[in-house]
Amino acid sequence: MNSATSGKTTSSKSTSTKTVLLTGGSGVLGTALIPQLGHHRVIALAHRKPPAGCAEVVHGDVSQPLLGLDEAAYRELCEAVDVVIHAAGMVKFSSTAEEMETLNVQGARGMSQFAVDADAPLIHVSTAYVARAEEIRAAGGDQTGRAGSSPSLYVTSKVAGEQIVRESGAQAVIVRPSIIIGDSVTGEISEGQGLHTFAHNVLRNRLPFVPSAPMGYVDFVPQDLVARAIVTLLDGDVRDGEYWISSGSHALTTNRLTEVIIEEAAAQGITVNPLRVLAPDIVERLVRPAFFDVVPTWAKTRLDRLLDMSAVLFHEHPIPSSLTEIPGCESAADVGASESAWRASIRHMIQNRYSVYATA
Repeated sequence: MNSATSGKTTSSKSTSTKTVLLTGGSGVLGTALIPQLGHHRVIALAHRKPPAGCAEVVHGDVSQPLLGLDEAAYRELCEAVDVVIHAAGMVKFSSTAEEMETLNVQGARGMSQFAVDADAPLIHVSTAYVARAEEIRAAGGDQTGRAGSSPSLYVTSKVAGEQIVRESGAQAVIVRPSIIIGDSVTGEISEGQGLHTFAHNVLRNRLPFVPSAPMGYVDFVPQDLVARAIVTLLDGDVRDGEYWISSGSHALTTNRLTEVIIEEAAAQGITVNPLRVLAPDIVERLVRPAFFDVVPTWAKTRLDRLLDMSAVLFHEHPIPSSLTEIPGCESAADVGASESAWRASIRHMIQNRYSVYATA
């Protein structure tokens, strides 16, 4: 174990500068969190890849007893830590039920127990899509055999993780971000997410239509906004409650989301074919029966994955949002801010893969 075992030498539970144990530091949210936690001492708990920009790293496993540490190292870590941010999780829809269980459920159990043992408040990162678990299942997102993916496995595992946190006895804040996109200004992101995959396929002219209600919502938030919200809650010593880090009623519509992609592509001299927006039930009732017997297997798989992804990305009603309740995040509760952030992400994608999109 690195210098993380040195004890609480620079902070205590009564001072403003805290020692923070962070999981998921090498992920999309973690890479945005570390710079914003610069006024605190950060210890990263890493399973494989140590996060960049974090001087103190403990190698462990959130799903194992004592976080995969020996008892002495675990107790030393408990003594050192003031606050826990649990941002690690499995977010790939193609992951197996076992993988989801290990990271999203057992991981929540391990970090909740650590928070209790350390007498430290826990900020647990879940997902805003727990609000739509039943809707996602009803939309077909649990058909794991259809395209090797299952959005409902992900959402169900996050629901279970939240329940474990609530029942653990830990002082816990549950943070529920919606889909995370790149930085609100630069568009930069360490790894593309589901919405980036959708935009990539639009830019490559690979999608014949978008399975969504035309005026349905697409809720996303930039990574720096999610990080700012979490750090604000930490700095405010908030120790309970549930916070929805989402655009809510200020989310873009499906039509506007695709229009922005086409507009930003045109500004770079790239032609993207216009897209029809079709309700998912129309696709299932009319498109699938009419065309699936005559299209190649790869096209069927692509459509199935698109339909599974759409069960999460696009929704008829807005997700709850707590942005106006978190100091410093109020201005993000605005459709203009959402569109500006989405434009930044699309510009970043195009600039980094211009030759790919220009020849699509």
